[in-house]
Amino acid sequence: MHKDQRLLDLAALLLKAAEPVSWREIQEQFAGDYGGKGEAAIRKFERDKADLLELGIPVRWVAGDEDLPAGYLIDKDEFYLPDLKLPPEDLALLYLAGSAALANGTFPYARDLAHALNKLSFAARSPGASEAAGLAARHLSSGESAPDAASRIEELSRAVAHKKRVHLVYLGAERRERTERDVEPYGLFQQGGAWYAVGFCRMRQAIRTFHVARIESLAVNAAAPRTPDFEPVEGFSLADHATRETWEYAHHAPVRCKVRLHPPLSNEVLASFGGRARVKEEGGGAVVEVDATNTEGLLRHVLGLGDGAEVLAPKDLRQRAKDALAGLAKELS
Repeated sequence: MHKDQRLLDLAALLLKAAEPVSWREIQEQFAGDYGGKGEAAIRKFERDKADLLELGIPVRWVAGDEDLPAGYLIDKDEFYLPDLKLPPEDLALLYLAGSAALANGTFPYARDLAHALNKLSFAARSPGASEAAGLAARHLSSGESAPDAASRIEELSRAVAHKKRVHLVYLGAERRERTERDVEPYGLFQQGGAWYAVGFCRMRQAIRTFHVARIESLAVNAAAPRTPDFEPVEGFSLADHATRETWEYAHHAPVRCKVRLHPPLSNEVLASFGGRARVKEEGGGAVVEVDATNTEGLLRHVLGLGDGAEVLAPKDLRQRAKDALAGLAKELS
């Protein structure tokens, strides 16, 4: 039997069963695939279980008790959505938001989101549901938007979930040097429309944050795929890293930097420097002082504020700002 058909039939058997299905019953129903007493049949079944789980179908073993026999089942509470009791317009918004996330092409849990949209379609039977689910499936399969970034994020997401080491070819932010390094990825987050990975870099022997767009190639350790390669360091918090400003990423030793904000000073611009900045208001504007461990990130932020801000110190960062503005003026002339 073809694998796709076997998975479909196995899922149907377990969903229709009123009680857990024993291994013997499964062997009888799939004699050509799981028959026999050897370990090969068991390994094949375990691989099929893993594939069904990857598809969002939770097959699990339950021990017998006085009410039910031991066997395999699909947890229907986990597989089916409860009655959401949502009006059609709210369902439409859910489909729209889900489809937009898939269309973006960089959503790291695209497969799970597509499963959720299909379940919404099945549960709601609402007008337009099947069209939205079909759109989601097309985006999932085509990967037509930012395929490279989406692929890297999906691979990193799986590596984080399974605690697998990854080998990166990475383009540095400041020196633009390519380095190859092994990283133990702890988590992913999105900030300012960009995706970042956080993990322990074996080359630097420290936790580092990586801009996913600068990852030129990525390979997940293929050895022992179901065995974790690492455990995150004690006390690690992804939230602490996700709320850091870009100039607080650890790329070099701390550098004391000063930025002048010209009047009129808006609360939004001031807040953009985060809660750890030291601010001295003067003449309707302000001088902001930060300790940057990624001056390239601070430079990009200041330049993004246009003529409302300028770098005061250190001198080399101020010169880099001048050079960047001169290069932009040359391109526009």
